[in-house]
Amino acid sequence: MGQSSQRYVNFIANLMPLYQHEEVNNLWCARSLRDGTILLPQHDIDDSLDDDWITVWWQGNPERACEVDGTQLASIALVDYVQFHSAGKAPQHVTDLLEHLSQHFTFKTGGHLHLPYAEEELQAFGKVLEAVKRYGPDLAWEGLKKSLGL
Repeated sequence: MGQSSQRYVNFIANLMPLYQHEEVNNLWCARSLRDGTILLPQHDIDDSLDDDWITVWWQGNPERACEVDGTQLASIALVDYVQFHSAGKAPQHVTDLLEHLSQHFTFKTGGHLHLPYAEEELQAFGKVLEAVKRYGPDLAWEGLKKSLGL
């Protein structure tokens, strides 16, 4: 069994309440509590796949299976988790939580996430969101256009 894929699945399964641990075919997996999709570690590593791939049973159906890069799947799951736990919180909270969990992922799995924004972009995005909250979307948009020289 692939050690990296098992670590990725374990990490994702801990992103509760979006996922939970479940045993399927004597393997510890992660089940999405949204749609029942099951994430399984690679147990038969094929020469064409590296250790980072995860088997996905869409809506829990083994006949609708595919192989997915574990770091990309973990990136999507982590961003969803951060969004879930950041509802109503300041933009800086999103930035801090995403950065912290990204580092935690690397520590726990040895892998690196593919995050949608660089740290500087997240901070800039947070400032835009704060401006929208403070001044409303129309004034914030006008201010953004002026700062970009449009």
